[in-house]
Amino acid sequence: MPEHRSENRWSDERLLDELATAMRAAEEIPREVVESARAAFAWRDIDDELARLAYDSEVDGEPAEALTRSESAPLRAMTFVCRSLTIELEVADDALIGQVVPSQVADIHVRVLSGVAATVRTDEVGGFAIRPIPDHPFHLQCRTSDGVSVATSWITL
Repeated sequence: MPEHRSENRWSDERLLDELATAMRAAEEIPREVVESARAAFAWRDIDDELARLAYDSEVDGEPAEALTRSESAPLRAMTFVCRSLTIELEVADDALIGQVVPSQVADIHVRVLSGVAATVRTDEVGGFAIRPIPDHPFHLQCRTSDGVSVATSWITL
């Protein structure tokens, strides 16, 4: 059996002290920095084509104060476009309702900071529904059957 030198071994107390120091250091990192780092890691698939936000009814629509009491607020609608396809998205009461244009079957991955929250498959006309609505920042990654991979920017509802 090989001999161990005592100077190369850590005592239990020293190990616990080092772990406590590391844990305190991690707690001191601002939450925004941690979230940004997780978002950067989640965006590690650089082969995805980025679909830019071309329309957001919350920004481009009528201001809410322009509505009268008898009018209900419209659904929030967003359109993401890129060279390969368009992703249309509406926020309903209990789901995100979307469509991939041109119509095709594709897998839609709902990515949150901690990874993939859900995956849904579009129907033959490109329609899909995501339930429940993510309550944290997320982005969509669309992978078509012919290998095209498109990701939206991060969305906060």
